[in-house]
Amino acid sequence: MKKLVCALAAIIAVMTFTGKTSAMGIFQSDVSYIPMPSINIGFTVTDNLGVMTTVVHGSIDGKDYISGYDGLILNVIPLKNITSIAFTATTHTPPALMEKLDNNPLKAIIHLNSNKSLTILVDGSLICFGKTPYGFVRIKLGMIDRIDSVKLIPAEKAH
Repeated sequence: MKKLVCALAAIIAVMTFTGKTSAMGIFQSDVSYIPMPSINIGFTVTDNLGVMTTVVHGSIDGKDYISGYDGLILNVIPLKNITSIAFTATTHTPPALMEKLDNNPLKAIIHLNSNKSLTILVDGSLICFGKTPYGFVRIKLGMIDRIDSVKLIPAEKAH
């Protein structure tokens, strides 16, 4: 048992000092990492302070879609079908959804390319990732006011 504890401590020490922990998902300390979704989506994020940032390789929690609940029905909407999303804090969440939304519900009003809109409840603790000309960004959905100008970016235009 003592050898097992020592071996585990040695592995954790090596991973910590070599930076391999964030690659394994143990710690999210590697701020230069963003997940690359299957398609390149660009959009402009406006945070709750009004700061606007335009990104490429944008994703919601590493995915090229946003998912959330309309009632008890889970909706999965590809970002390429969306023109904009407005986020609003909400206190009217059915108890059955609180755990599914990590006790951090957020209302998302989604405007689709088809000129229709829908409102869903999303997990406000999910992370929005993106790449800018000067580096990488990440922000929790709960800290975002809007996502605008959502568009699919052809491979030759990505930077």
